[in-house]
This record gives sequence, C-alpha cells and structure tokens, in this order.
Amino acid sequence: MNLFGDAGFKVLERSLDLRIKRHALLTSNVANSETPGFKARELDFAGELEKAVGKQNESLAKTNPGHQDLASLQASHIVFDNSGAVGNDGNNVDLDINVGKLSSNAAGYNHAVNLLTMKLRILRDAASGRGV
Repeated sequence: MNLFGDAGFKVLERSLDLRIKRHALLTSNVANSETPGFKARELDFAGELEKAVGKQNESLAKTNPGHQDLASLQASHIVFDNSGAVGNDGNNVDLDINVGKLSSNAAGYNHAVNLLTMKLRILRDAASGRGV
C-alpha cells in the first residue's frame, strides 16, 4: 500500500509546484515592469492542475520515436496576461495587479502546505495509534 500515492498527495504536490512556477512568472512581470515592450505572462493554473491529475485528454500522439515530443514543448500553460493597460513603451505590466496576484498565490501556497501538514499529521497519528 502506497500511502503517498493517493490522489490527495498528488494534487497537493503538483499544486505546490505550480504555485512556485506562478510565483516565478509573477516576479518576472514585476521585475520587467519598466522594460519597454515586455508583455506580462501568467500561468493557467487550472489547466496545469487538470493536466497533472490526468483529467485533460491529450489529442496528439507521438507515433514515431524520431518526432519531437509536443507535450514537452507545452510543459506549462504560460499565456500572455492582458489585464494591464499597454503603455506608450508597449509594456503592459500593472504593478498593482501583479503584486495582488503574488499575494494571492502566496496564500494559495500556504493553504496547500497547511493541507499537506494536516494529511501528514493524520498519517502519523494513525501509525502511532493516537488517531483511534
């Protein structure tokens, strides 16, 4: 029996990984807020999480070992974020929006860590006989 192979652990693990990726994208947006022509980017968190838990159908199949693996090219659903107005320099990063997204992403990360901690505490208590 693989206790850590259940769907709950898999979703929490992928959620934490995606939150870290999203944090990197958002901090890149903030860092490039003064870069002319820079377009803000965002991670399609829901699409990535669905892909991680196997709910998304893959429509392309690799039929020849010599072909390039398209799934690896689209490792993340990174999209352009058009929520900010485009300035005269072509940059569309809105600092207020991105700082808010950073805060929300950090809260989501902390929530996932708390859920993981609770799941591990339940397993520890069950193994020690305290949860009975």
